[in-house]
Amino acid sequence: MKSIKLEPIMEKKDADDLIGSFLDKSFIKYHITEDTEVFKENGDLLCVLKKNVVPEKTLEMARGPFRKAVSPTNNRGSAAGDVSKLYKVGDKIGSATIGQIEGNQYRALLKDGTLSKTMHAIPVDSSVIGYMDRYPRIPYCRTTAFSQKYFDEYNLCVPYIKCINEVFKQYAPHRYKIQKNMAEASSEDFIIKDTAFTTVTVNKNFRTAAHKDKGDLKEGFGNLGVISRGKYNGFITVLPRYGVGLDINHGDVALFDVHEVHGNTEPEKISYFERISIVCYYREKMIYCGNKQYELDRAKTETKKVALPEEIEKADKIREKILS
Repeated sequence: MKSIKLEPIMEKKDADDLIGSFLDKSFIKYHITEDTEVFKENGDLLCVLKKNVVPEKTLEMARGPFRKAVSPTNNRGSAAGDVSKLYKVGDKIGSATIGQIEGNQYRALLKDGTLSKTMHAIPVDSSVIGYMDRYPRIPYCRTTAFSQKYFDEYNLCVPYIKCINEVFKQYAPHRYKIQKNMAEASSEDFIIKDTAFTTVTVNKNFRTAAHKDKGDLKEGFGNLGVISRGKYNGFITVLPRYGVGLDINHGDVALFDVHEVHGNTEPEKISYFERISIVCYYREKMIYCGNKQYELDRAKTETKKVALPEEIEKADKIREKILS
């Protein structure tokens, strides 16, 4: 495997200023198309690209279920694009007319001339499978809708997810050890079995704008695979601060620091194509979860706090032990 060490080509603030914008090839200084590991100037791992690492049989078995999991959503925030940079009040997004813009979200103008109370991001085809942690509106850990409703199809995705896990384990062992220890310290009811992951985001033909991932374990790593068919160019994953462009195609896996600004270049259609990207990670608040029965009881009692003081204390001790 090729190994390179890079200095940043722009300041962190300049990279952050790109959030919500779409990236193009001009941000790529190092176009990576072969097995390569890239290190930051301080020696930390920035990314790894492994080509053709997932068996074709595993890819084909998972393609249909992953496709079925994807549905339109308008809650992907800056990854879908910054509304304020791309639209103005009065423009249409689908059938909705923009009535007010606040950064990467907007309120639609209703028929009576008032503004919707709901904030939306630009709609994209993206969903999550596996498990989700607590947040204020749904303060209990749970199985995602797809994994619960289509359990057999979800199980067909698991071999693929385990392949991603093995690449992670082999090529980013330090990050993997931390994440796997966190997974093992969490309730097994909310871990994808025999992996370091709780959750998988599945995207279809989704060109992400520049963004940083949120909600995942900061000491872990992002794990991105692609299942595609048809002919296209583009969709290069760009980390602009280091000028890196990762060419991630069918059967490839990339591991990278998702807390660096990143996004995709524009797809260039040659013929019909479908590109399903799969991102596997551990959601950091999963450490608060009890078992399924505990979380069900929590939902019934309508506990509003994302974590109780004793849960926070226990989680802090676990994190301190793992990270020490």
